[in-house]
Amino acid sequence: MSEQLTAQEAIQSLYELYSNDIYRYAKLTLGNSSDAYDVVQEVFLRAFRSWNNYRQDANAKTWLMSIARNHIVDLFRKKRTERHFLSLYEPQEVSNESTSAEAILEVEEALSKLKETYRQVIVLRHIENLSMQETAHILGWSATKVRTTTHRAMTKLREILGSNSEEVKFHNDIGTRHP
Repeated sequence: MSEQLTAQEAIQSLYELYSNDIYRYAKLTLGNSSDAYDVVQEVFLRAFRSWNNYRQDANAKTWLMSIARNHIVDLFRKKRTERHFLSLYEPQEVSNESTSAEAILEVEEALSKLKETYRQVIVLRHIENLSMQETAHILGWSATKVRTTTHRAMTKLREILGSNSEEVKFHNDIGTRHP
């Protein structure tokens, strides 16, 4: 970001770039569109408030995803119960025509059966396509823990999906994007 941009302009630019990614992460983690919208709003509000403390040499997406994860953890703490992942699922846009809606629903349903840490690492690594280091930074883990947890989560996900697991591929269009 240019130093000439005001905080408001910089955050608006980051919103345009990353709001869909934040929304998808929140939606797949919380399983609720309404809560995901609230997370997006809160992330950018927190980013605006802390703009002066942001090291602009750091990756903006990683910074925003960290804010999102911290807010989601706060939500889980407040609620103390996990939501059913597809309880309020509203199918919207699927941008990759080669990925069937059924496959997306099947993966999302399987994700809902995983424990929270497994869901988060799969969403960040395989849906958001973040690097091992970026995922480790967002989750506050070591790269080794991310690698191990990813392996365990994928094993469990394949187990849940059964024989169809080889046919289901992760794409950036798994989940929904908000308008």
